[in-house]
Amino acid sequence: MLSAQNAELQRVLIQGIDYARICQELQAIELDVWAEYTRLKIDADVDAEPIYLLKMTCLSTGLIHVLGVPPDMKSAREAMRWVNWGIDPEKFLDQT
Repeated sequence: MLSAQNAELQRVLIQGIDYARICQELQAIELDVWAEYTRLKIDADVDAEPIYLLKMTCLSTGLIHVLGVPPDMKSAREAMRWVNWGIDPEKFLDQT
């Protein structure tokens, strides 16, 4: 698994480089889509293990946010639940 230093470097790189370019250059594989969330896998030779990401597109601004998620997440919805500290995305959307 990524060390804390590598995870921080990954976060900074993803924020600093255009998302579309990262996906193209590292050949991101789209694993699952739910609403405005996409679960991705980068299996390029950039780390010892594949990198799993959750892409979130803000509906109001169109901005894209990307977070690293654990590899055992089976769906974009499950990954969103993990990001929201166990709150199901349906409940989260109702509260906003």
